[in-house]
Amino acid sequence: MGKPTIARILAAARKAFYAKGFFPASVEEIAEDAGVSRATVYLYYRSKDEMLLDLMRQDLEYQLEIYAELAGLRRVTLAQVRKWLVRLRGEQEVRRSSLNLFWAGATLVTDSMDPVYRHRDAIIATLGRRFAGFDLDALPRALREAQRIRCYMMLFMVEGATVQIVESGPGPSVKAALDQLARSLLHFMDRGEIATPPPS
Repeated sequence: MGKPTIARILAAARKAFYAKGFFPASVEEIAEDAGVSRATVYLYYRSKDEMLLDLMRQDLEYQLEIYAELAGLRRVTLAQVRKWLVRLRGEQEVRRSSLNLFWAGATLVTDSMDPVYRHRDAIIATLGRRFAGFDLDALPRALREAQRIRCYMMLFMVEGATVQIVESGPGPSVKAALDQLARSLLHFMDRGEIATPPPS
C-alpha cells in the first residue's frame, strides 16, 4: 500500500470535497471512490480534517513550483512575465475549486492560516534569490518588514488578478489586465516598488 493508496484517498477526497463541499462529504464515499475500506482510510488519516490539510499542503507546494518557474526564467522580459502570468492563471482556473478548501480549512483550526503565511514567505524567498525587489535578506533588518508587506501586497495583486478577472462579463479585459499586471510585476521584481510604469 503506502503512497499509491494515499494518493488514491487524496484524489477521492478532493473529488468529494469539490462536488459536495468539505462538510457534507463523508469518509465512506471517499473510501468507496478510492477503492479502499473505511478502515484503510483511517489507517492513514484520523479524520477528514487531516485529509483537507494534506490537500491544502499539496496545493501550496504546487503553487510554489509555479513561482519557482518565474524565478527560473532564462530571460526576464515583459513578454516572458506575461506568459508566466497566463500560465499561473490557467493553473488557478484548473484549481479554482481548491480555493474553497482553504475557507473550510480556516474553520478547522485557529492556526490553519500559518501554512499559508509560511507559503507566501517561501514564495518571497524563492523570488528573492533571483529578483532584487523580493530579496529581503539584502535589506537592513529595520527595513525588512516594510518590504515584506510590499511583497505580500504584490503577491495579493498577482493572485487576485489571475483568479478574479474572468473572460466574460462586464469586468476589465483579461488581456489588458494581464498586460498591466505584467508591467507591475516586472517593475516590482526589479525595484521592489508597487507601481505601474506606463506602457512601453
